[in-house]
Amino acid sequence: MAGNWGILGTGRIARTFAKALQESKHNTLVAVGSRTDESAAEFVAKFEGVTPHASYQALFIDPAVDTIYISTPHPQHVEWTIRALQAGKAVLGEKPLGVNHAEAMAMVDCAELTQRFLMEAFMYRLHPQTERLIALIRDGAIGEVRHVQASFGFQAPYEPTSRLFANALAGGGIMDVGCYPVSMVRLILGSEPISVDAHGHLGETGVDEWAAALLKFDNGTSAQIATAVSLTLDNGVSIYGTGGHIRVKRPWGPSDANGNWSFEMSRSGAKSETVAGRSDPIYVLEAEHVTECVQANRIESPLMSHADSLGNALALDAWRRAIGLEFEQERPSTHRGPLLGQVEKSPQPAMTYAAIDGLDKPVSRLVMGCDNQPNMSHAAVMWDAYFEAGGNAFDTAYIYGGGSMEKLLGYWHRQRGVRRELVIVGKGAHTPHNTPEQIAPQLLMSLERLQTDTIDIYFLHRDNPDVPVHEFIDALNEEVREGRIRVFGGSNWTWSRVQAANVYAKEQDLQGFSAISNNFSLARMIEPIWPGVESASEPDYRAFLEEHQLALMPWSSQARGFFTPWAERVIADTASENQIITSVQPTIRELRRTWFSEDNFERRRRAVALAADIGVEAIHIALAYVLQQPFPTFPVIGPRVLKETRSSMRALTIELTGEELDWLNLDL
Repeated sequence: MAGNWGILGTGRIARTFAKALQESKHNTLVAVGSRTDESAAEFVAKFEGVTPHASYQALFIDPAVDTIYISTPHPQHVEWTIRALQAGKAVLGEKPLGVNHAEAMAMVDCAELTQRFLMEAFMYRLHPQTERLIALIRDGAIGEVRHVQASFGFQAPYEPTSRLFANALAGGGIMDVGCYPVSMVRLILGSEPISVDAHGHLGETGVDEWAAALLKFDNGTSAQIATAVSLTLDNGVSIYGTGGHIRVKRPWGPSDANGNWSFEMSRSGAKSETVAGRSDPIYVLEAEHVTECVQANRIESPLMSHADSLGNALALDAWRRAIGLEFEQERPSTHRGPLLGQVEKSPQPAMTYAAIDGLDKPVSRLVMGCDNQPNMSHAAVMWDAYFEAGGNAFDTAYIYGGGSMEKLLGYWHRQRGVRRELVIVGKGAHTPHNTPEQIAPQLLMSLERLQTDTIDIYFLHRDNPDVPVHEFIDALNEEVREGRIRVFGGSNWTWSRVQAANVYAKEQDLQGFSAISNNFSLARMIEPIWPGVESASEPDYRAFLEEHQLALMPWSSQARGFFTPWAERVIADTASENQIITSVQPTIRELRRTWFSEDNFERRRRAVALAADIGVEAIHIALAYVLQQPFPTFPVIGPRVLKETRSSMRALTIELTGEELDWLNLDL
C-alpha cells in the first residue's frame, strides 16, 4: 500500500497534515498547490522533495499525485473538490465537506459519476477510541441510549476578516467545529434528527460566535450540542443510557502526546471503569485509511460514508436555519453563481426535444419542476445539473412558495446569462383567484420575480367552470399581443372545456391552447392530490389528446414515488417517512391515499417485471410510459437530489412497443 499525496492550500491545517504524511509509513507528500509561487515555495521549504505548484490546476494535472487533500476555506471546498475528482484524483476534503447540503450533494454526485474516492476529513471517526466507543454502545454496554451531550468550542481573538469570523469565508462556530458534535451524536444514535431547536449569538459579521441546539430523533432520544469560537466549552461527550453512562473527555483529539487514549464508563450497579488504548497519531491514521480505501478501489469510506456526510450537512443546515444564519453567498441576490457549470460532467443519456405549436424554440422532453426548492443553493445545484444535461424547460407558478420559486428561478437564469436558451413555463389564476381579471396583475408580478419580459408557456393554474371559456381566451390573447406570453394553455382543465376554448379561438381567429398540464402517469389517481386538480389519464382524455396532437406537460408524471423501492416498503408497512430535503415531497399518507389500489398495484408489478427484463428500474419504465404516448408529452419531474435527475434521464433511452404500453396500462 502506497499513497502519493498532493495538498491544495497552504494554511495551518495543511501543514499539520503534511507532517502526518511524513510520519506515515505508507504515504508520501509529493506536491503542494497554492495560488502563488511564494506561498507554494515557502510551504515546501520545510518538506524535502515536495514539488511546489503555483496554481491548483497544476496540482490536478500532476501525474505523480494520486490523492489530493483539500484544505482551503469552506466556500472553496466545492469547486476544488469537483475539479480534483474530474481530474481523476481521489479527494480527502476538509470538514465540513461543503457550506451546505447542496454543495455536499454536488461533490458526492461527482465522486459517483467519476468513480473516484471522496471522504470528509472527520479524523476522529477513524480513531480506535471512537471505534471502541461505538462498539460498546452497539453491544448494549450502557443499555439503550436515551440522551447525548456534546460540545466543541474555543475562544479565539476577534478578527473580523479571519476565517473564523468572516461571513465571506462561512465562518462561525457551527461550520468550524460545531460540525463535530453533530457528527458524533448522529453516529452514536445511529439515525438522523427529525427536529432541531436552537439558539445562537450572531456577531457583527453575521456569523455565530456561540450556539447551542437540542436535537430530537425519531426513536425518542435527544441530544444537546454546543459550539463557539468566542467561548471555551467543555469539549467532551457524555452518553446516557438505561444501564449506565459514558464520559469521553477527549473525543475530537483522543490521543495524548504518547498516543494514549481513554474514556470512563459507569454501568448501573458497578464501579466506574476506564476503557483505554494506544494508537498512532490521528492524522496519520486518517491518511493511511484513505490510501487503504483508494487502493481497494472504493469511492467512499466504510467509516465516513457519503450518506453520513450528506446527513451531517442537512443537520448543520437545520441548525443554522434555526438561529437565522445564512451566509451572504447563499442568498438569492448574492449567490456566487454556477457550481457545477465550472467543470465538465461525465457522459450521461442525452436530452431529447420536441416542438410545441406556436413556440419558436425546441422544448426538452423532461421539464424541471420548480416548486420544491428549499433555498438558492439547492436550486442552483439542481438546475445547473439539469441544464448541463440539456434540459431547457423550467416549470413554476405564481403561488409556488408564495412567489419564492419564481424569484429563485429569476436569480438563477440571470446569474448564468441563459434566459434566451430557456423555456420558462409559468402558471397563474389559481383558485380562488381563477378569473380572467386576475391574469394580468399576477402575470406582471411573475415577470418581475422571474426577471424577464416574457413567459414562454403560460398555463391557467385552475379552471373556473362558472366563467365562459371565451373570457379566458380573450384575456390570454391580450397578453400575447402585449408580448408578455408566447403560447398558453390550461392546467387541470377537462378535455371538454379545452375543446370548447379552442373551438372559440378558431372561430374568432385567435390563438388557442397549445398545451395542457394535467396529471398523467402510469398509475391512476384514486383521490386528487390537491383540490381542483384533473387527470388526463382516462381513455376519453387520451383520445382527445391523440386526435388533436395537443401537447401535454403532466405533473406527478412518476406518481410521486409509487414506482420506487420506498413505495414497496410502504406497501409492506416497513417504511419511514422520506428524509426532508426539499420543501414539498411525498408522504406515506399521501402515497396511500392517492395511488394505493389493486389496479395500480398490478401496474406496478408489471412495471417491475418489465424493468427486470430490460435491466432498468420500475421508475424508468413508468416515466418511459408517459414519454411514449401517441401524443406529444413533456413530463414535469420534481427531483429532490441529483441522483433522481439522472434517474429520470435514463427513461429517455427506453423504447416501449405499443403492445408493452397497453400491457403496462392493463389494456392487455
